[in-house]
Amino acid sequence: MTDATANLPNKPNQATRLVVAIGGFSFGLWCAPDLPAAIDREHWPFVLPDGVQQGCDFELDIAWTDDLARPTSHPSFASGGLWSAYTSGTGTKFYFASPAVGQEPYKAAWFDPFFERGHVVVNRAAFPKGCTVFPLEYPLDELVMMHRLALGEGVEVHALGLADQDGSGYLFLGHSGAGKSTTARLWMAQSGVHLLSDDRIILRKQDEKFWMYGTPWHGDAGVASPGRTQLSAIFLLEQAGTNDVTPIAPSKAAAELFARAFVPHYLPSGIQFSLSFLDQLTRSVPCSILRFTPTAGAVEAVRYARV
Repeated sequence: MTDATANLPNKPNQATRLVVAIGGFSFGLWCAPDLPAAIDREHWPFVLPDGVQQGCDFELDIAWTDDLARPTSHPSFASGGLWSAYTSGTGTKFYFASPAVGQEPYKAAWFDPFFERGHVVVNRAAFPKGCTVFPLEYPLDELVMMHRLALGEGVEVHALGLADQDGSGYLFLGHSGAGKSTTARLWMAQSGVHLLSDDRIILRKQDEKFWMYGTPWHGDAGVASPGRTQLSAIFLLEQAGTNDVTPIAPSKAAAELFARAFVPHYLPSGIQFSLSFLDQLTRSVPCSILRFTPTAGAVEAVRYARV
């Protein structure tokens, strides 16, 4: 613990302070002294070394627990996988469980209604003695972001995002198998191009402009950058025998984006905001279908369409 953190509010005694930034938001973690917390490899580029001296957009307290049972009430949403959500007027609770580590949840998290403050507990029995723990380990980090965005901050989409040589920001949308990683590798071969992510992009509106941010949640190409760039054009990916760019109407583009968005579908207000946000976005940014072959010609087709 450095002296710089001594004056931060709500500082647990001798806690370890970790700070990461994703999508223009900062996450401040107060980790209990007996919890061996560490940042995982995917989040290394997103660490804020100087952030320990600041209050963050998310402030989370992290601790061990020796008693973590599943709630007896019915969840608001069950993912069918690792997590379930329980919502109420006082906030949201997430429980994480996997047969690989036992019958009881291995982690739980509670957040206030604004997703500004939270408390995470880690089941000591589910982790080997002496192993390090990253409290925001996926999918908790993405869940927290998704819910905060749905409160009026933006939308996360299944997409590749990049900044071209001239600063143009291109968003390539697609479900798994649509060609995002293939497209990422085509652009990675171009000089002067900066890729943000090949699988998850956060979209936000600031100063009447739409921006896209990289995330730690990468795809097969392994692209995960903490950068951001202003959005210039949106492309829906379709693999084909030729390279072709066909403009589409904003209403169709908004529907396609929503189908590829990560939204808490059990929260009506979140769905309403996301639909409104994507409607504004597609009316402000040109949208097209990009039918492409896995060649450098697909890159040139995009650049030519933007001239």
